[in-house]
Amino acid sequence: MPTVSADELRRIGREVYERVGASPEEAEIVAGKLVESNLVGHDSHGVLRMPQYVDGVASGQIVLGATVEVERETAATAVVNGNWGFGHVTAVEAMRIAMEKARQASVGLVTVHRCNHVGRVGAYPPTAAAAGMVGMMANNGHGADLAMPPWGGIGRVLAANCVAMAFPTDRDFPVVLDLTTAVAAGGKVRVVLARGESMPEGWMMDAEGRPTTDPNTFVTEPRGALLPFGGSVGHKGSGLAFVLDILSGALSPAGCSRANSEVTGNALFVQAIRIDAFRPLDAFEAEVGRFIDYVKATTPAPGFDEVLAPGERSHRTREERLKAGVPVEETVWERIVGLARKLGVEV
Repeated sequence: MPTVSADELRRIGREVYERVGASPEEAEIVAGKLVESNLVGHDSHGVLRMPQYVDGVASGQIVLGATVEVERETAATAVVNGNWGFGHVTAVEAMRIAMEKARQASVGLVTVHRCNHVGRVGAYPPTAAAAGMVGMMANNGHGADLAMPPWGGIGRVLAANCVAMAFPTDRDFPVVLDLTTAVAAGGKVRVVLARGESMPEGWMMDAEGRPTTDPNTFVTEPRGALLPFGGSVGHKGSGLAFVLDILSGALSPAGCSRANSEVTGNALFVQAIRIDAFRPLDAFEAEVGRFIDYVKATTPAPGFDEVLAPGERSHRTREERLKAGVPVEETVWERIVGLARKLGVEV
């Protein structure tokens, strides 16, 4: 498996997107978010996706240079139209708007529609945490991108909706929760597929509702479905997916998941909370730090070396990969190299 430096991957990504017509700013944001996902260990939403967004530009799904438009707003809220530009660019701007609202009104709430795939939802709330705020983002598939059954059902009825939250701390990493409501994200299935491996049991059902470990079931007809997280209590993952669909879809013009929707992308619910509207920031950070120490002092269970706080493993992975480079699956690297050379980008 090739190992490539983060700087080199960012350079390749920037040049690839500029060659297909993206502005330097668009290319910088998209390439940066892809590589950052690899750095923190979320390879499913990293450079594996680079060709996907090039294809989106070629098909016209991604509109180059699209303006992110505020359609309606109050002091604390906004409805944002991404006009089908790069989803990463729209999500960055939506978080910026939410943070600016929070600076003025203590809380900022933004919903987003006409937004392409934003990648890893957890990439955006840490921006708020770095500014002394609580950040949150949730999504649905803009009414489509169905991948998961509701609890007790069969087939692709719900999107594998995601939610992420980030909190500042007095440590060198924020507390970050980043999860999908499925047992595993569809991107992780694609990583398994790229490696030529089988999925762990409990990730998917086939089109007839039977358990499967074949990742091809996710991408070939008749397609199977990701399972909601929770195993025997999967109603919890299913229920969370349901309410995130409402927050992202019903509060925005995108709408909730539905059959036969031809429009796919992401609708977003974005929130920023100014911590010092509630208590001094340093006091909040110190309390979160104390809480981290309390939890980490727990005796590890058999099979575990230590107890980690949410976001701590990703922070360590990032530090390691910044030094050692980013491992990229052979088949993924071959696609990137082929794409880059086709566009005249040096690799």
